[in-house]
Amino acid sequence: MEKGLFNIADENIHTLVAKGSKGGAVNNITICNAHASIDATVRLFLDDGTNQTSFVENLTIPAGVTLALDDIKFNNAKLGLKIQMDAVGSTTVDTNVILK
Repeated sequence: MEKGLFNIADENIHTLVAKGSKGGAVNNITICNAHASIDATVRLFLDDGTNQTSFVENLTIPAGVTLALDDIKFNNAKLGLKIQMDAVGSTTVDTNVILK
């Protein structure tokens, strides 16, 4: 998949930007719950390898809705950006994430 584009179909933790990567700045994040009928809960967080700090925690995105986060800034030399999705009442998520 193209850099900055992610399709998440499980409830595992996924690394969007690895700590120490040289991929450039992330300014905007869109998270689309592409499932037709199941709500999804999102946890978007920074991880330094020891501690985790959330941008959002347990935020429910209704089916078919997109969450847009603007002006996201962090030092990816020291922090990784990670996401975990949870399907409300199901084990299947269908989420699209775009980093710009």
